[in-house]
Amino acid sequence: MDMKKRIEDVQRAMGEKQIDCLILAPSTDLYYMTGFRGIAMERPVFLIVLREEAYFILPRFEADDLQKEIKEQIPCILWQETEDPYEKAAACIGNKKLCIAAGDTMPHVMAYRLARKMEHASWCLGGEVMEVLRARKDAEELEALMAAQVRSEAALSRTLRQGLSGYTEREVALRLKGHLEEEGLVCQGLPLVASGQYGAMPHHQAEDIKICRQDAVIIDFGGSYEGYYSDITRTVAVGKAPEGFEEVFGIVRTANEAAFKKAKPGITCGCLDEAAREVIREAGYGKFFTHRLGHGIGLDIHEPPYIVAGNRSVVQEGNVCSNEPGIYLPGRFGVRLEDDLYIGPEGASCLTGLGHEILIVD
Repeated sequence: MDMKKRIEDVQRAMGEKQIDCLILAPSTDLYYMTGFRGIAMERPVFLIVLREEAYFILPRFEADDLQKEIKEQIPCILWQETEDPYEKAAACIGNKKLCIAAGDTMPHVMAYRLARKMEHASWCLGGEVMEVLRARKDAEELEALMAAQVRSEAALSRTLRQGLSGYTEREVALRLKGHLEEEGLVCQGLPLVASGQYGAMPHHQAEDIKICRQDAVIIDFGGSYEGYYSDITRTVAVGKAPEGFEEVFGIVRTANEAAFKKAKPGITCGCLDEAAREVIREAGYGKFFTHRLGHGIGLDIHEPPYIVAGNRSVVQEGNVCSNEPGIYLPGRFGVRLEDDLYIGPEGASCLTGLGHEILIVD
């Protein structure tokens, strides 16, 4: 990661948006800028970026753990437990009529205390600066995203080879989580495993429900590698596909592939959503596609751009986003097919190596 370049990119974006200062607390934004994770707690840690300079503010007792690269490139202002860290931050910035952007996930109590120290400043959200920069992945980020994909796919293959019939959703989810971690991924929470009629609930969480033959099973899973996520969904049939499954799966597959062909720089997020939605609507299942087509993927599993109807934001080269159309039939089953796409200069490439064929598993 080129920390110097990322700070310069932020300062350039601040200038374009007439923002004088950006303040980030521990978050994926801070990790993106510095590689420092930290822990969001009551002791403030701030990266303060001004138009011409930057400062890192943190407790003195944590200074020894700070990466050497940060110490070499960013002046560090340390505070003792008996000192007021908000006073330290205000001294860096100055109590002037400045426009200050606070990180979107900064605890509100910290933003409030900062604002009390800088009464003449106006405030906005840090996402105005960070979202555009983070949405366009560089080569290093893309490499990590691809590694997360490959490792996730290997974990799913291992899980399916062990069979689904007779196990509970939770047992399968725990097994898949274990394989993801064995492949070197960080996996927070349990993967989504939804069988039979529960697959008609797009975000059904794995429960102690036994998976039976002729169930359709949605498996939505992934993990992070060096901080960057994969997000993949496959729907499989156990033993034999339920009635109507092949038709619905074919429609969802066609919708996925239609969106893939349309994905390129310059198309609006809303138009990309419509490319898949039109296929499902024309097939007579429009009311059963109940969520957006997709979302950006990076250091957060859900981040801009959001591929949803009405969003006029433009897809740009370097974006990585999910492509996940679905049809959910209450009381019967659901089908979702999710790939992760990288938007190149001419169009999309699919980072997900898994195929689109119907999988029948034991």
